[in-house]
Amino acid sequence: MPENLRAIRLRVGRNVRRLRRLRAFTQERLAEHVGNTWKHIGQVERGEVNVGLDILSKIADALSIDIADLFAELSRRRREKGSLYLITERELSQIEDAVRNVRATAKPPARTSN
Repeated sequence: MPENLRAIRLRVGRNVRRLRRLRAFTQERLAEHVGNTWKHIGQVERGEVNVGLDILSKIADALSIDIADLFAELSRRRREKGSLYLITERELSQIEDAVRNVRATAKPPARTSN
């Protein structure tokens, strides 16, 4: 196998593992969402199998990410520090809605007389 193809499989596998862990998913839980086995998810994470776009699409959907995120190459600095946290547009929108709801329902602090 050409080395560049192996490198891509390894990168995708590392990203699947990293993103799965960020979502606090076990391999079993991800496999349930994908309709696959935990053994296959492990093989994907180790870059041992040539995984198709259908499975990658299901993995991305289960992790609430764009499929392109599975191919992204992290800088060495970010990998070492673990400073990359992904949040989807949907999650950001939900957070913004929650903040607006809290602000709308929050009562102003009661004034006390001195």
